[in-house]
Amino acid sequence: MSAAMKQYDYDDEGSHDTGTDAPDWQESVFVHWYDRQAGVGGVSRIGHEPNRPGGGTSALQCFVATADGVRFRRNDYQLPLEPPVAERAFRAGGSSWLVDQGRPQLVIDEPGVTADLVMDNFYPLTDFFPPTSSMAQDFAADHYETSGRIRGSVRIDGRSYDVDGMYHRDHSWGLRKTMTLKSHRWISGTFGPELSFGSILWHASDESLVKVGYLVRDGQIDYAADVDALAYLEPDGLTHRGGEVRWTMPTGETLEMRAELMDAVVAQLHSVYYIDAICDVRHPDDGRLGMCDFEISNNARMGTGAVGTAISATLQDGFSRRS
Repeated sequence: MSAAMKQYDYDDEGSHDTGTDAPDWQESVFVHWYDRQAGVGGVSRIGHEPNRPGGGTSALQCFVATADGVRFRRNDYQLPLEPPVAERAFRAGGSSWLVDQGRPQLVIDEPGVTADLVMDNFYPLTDFFPPTSSMAQDFAADHYETSGRIRGSVRIDGRSYDVDGMYHRDHSWGLRKTMTLKSHRWISGTFGPELSFGSILWHASDESLVKVGYLVRDGQIDYAADVDALAYLEPDGLTHRGGEVRWTMPTGETLEMRAELMDAVVAQLHSVYYIDAICDVRHPDDGRLGMCDFEISNNARMGTGAVGTAISATLQDGFSRRS
């Protein structure tokens, strides 16, 4: 493991003191997950912004999708800041994130959608972001990620699913200045304990470009010397059909993967629109399938207009059907 990586422990799974009255301070938990055999997956983000005027706000990204085309979306970044359901918990709208039982638990209770999912990590809570970059200083000063196994139950549109799948998650707190992000590619996921992965290409408003990639193989965490990603962008200039990512390791070894879209969602957080795309990803050695989120944003005009067209992701709150 590189000395630049910082690791966290269970004490950091709960909420943190702000230490500032800056309105851009936030704390958020995020997870994307997929059970291919059951044919269901999702993306959830709960964010607390306690210093916003009027007593603070919370942000919610709630997305559940089935392989046969049913999907549910709720996205709102101006919800009231409500007391959590437990001491070490996060809450927004009909979603809660609990950690008091020793493992993260995601609970969703929305009209037509319920979920109760518990997560077990494959490797330690690790921060992969360069601490001196705009990505860390302006977006995620404290941040960690991990992948793992997710189990529980989901009910959507009258159909129930027993879930035994995989996930990748993160937890961030600190200042988050969304207007500093011009574009990014964040591809993270897992095949299981033997191989998890992450990469981020981050283009900031100061024109800096950060590229970070890592592989976690049987618990061994290694930075890539270089990472490259290509999204198969739709004509709307926003959504995509999947893409490719390549890690080049310090030893000269290269690892290439291709992501194929299952379903995706458009999420808005203040001035930024981004796409979270649940994808199948094929192992380069033996061809078995894993899962990833091929998340991207394109914000070259710095949030000067609303998004009206989304070809390969849902922009509609509530239920919709993938065409």
